[in-house]
Amino acid sequence: MKTDRILQDEIIKRVGNLSREQQEEILGILKSWQTGRQREYQRLQTKADIDVVVGDRVIRTRTADISAGGLFIQASGKFEPQKSVRVVFTLPGSPKPFKLQGSISRVEETGIAIQFENITPYFKEILDDVIWENKDPEKANF
Repeated sequence: MKTDRILQDEIIKRVGNLSREQQEEILGILKSWQTGRQREYQRLQTKADIDVVVGDRVIRTRTADISAGGLFIQASGKFEPQKSVRVVFTLPGSPKPFKLQGSISRVEETGIAIQFENITPYFKEILDDVIWENKDPEKANF
C-alpha cells in the first residue's frame, strides 16, 4: 500500500504530463467531487501558542486549528459572538509572527472560533502558503 505522500507525488507527476486542456478537465472533476464539502482555505490542525486580546483581557492559549480565514482556540469563560479580538501567533516557516484583527464567530464549550478581518488577499495567500507547507508531514514540526 502506498503512503499518502507517495500517492500524491505520483498524481502530481502524472497530471504534470497531461495537456493544459486535460489538466483543466481534471481540476473540474476534483472541484465537482468537493462541492458542498470544501472550505475556502485549507485548515491545519495544530497546537500553536497564541495570544488573544479580547477587550482588556489577554488570553494565552493554544490553537486547535487554523486557516487563512480564521482559527479555533481552546479557551474557557464567557465570550460574546461578534466581539472584536486581536491575535498574535507564529507558524513554522514564517519568519515573523502573524498579528491579525478578527471577531468571534462562534462560541463553544471547548473554545472560540475567530474569523480574521481586514486581511488583504496578499496576506491571506502568505498565510495559506505557510499552512500548506506545514501540512506536508515530512516538513511539519508541530
